Amino acid sequence: MALSLPLNMDMKRYIETEGREAAIRLAQKAGTKYVYLSQIASGFRKPSGRLTLALERLSDGKLTRHELRPDLYPEEKQP
Repeated sequence: MALSLPLNMDMKRYIETEGREAAIRLAQKAGTKYVYLSQIASGFRKPSGRLTLALERLSDGKLTRHELRPDLYPEEKQP
């Protein structure tokens, strides 16, 4: 039976579900360090707008701008 994962998640859940190695690769592709992603996951730091968009793109949408920075990218309300 396949495990169904949510399509979007915050950084903490991403690291928990995808694993540390995947997060290290993501950090490298995004031009940052794993320790910075772990600080985002624990709430000590917030990614910049640019990094937020890069993480969304590089994670194939698993991480979303709405989850990472709701202050910059609030979810649009459906009419």
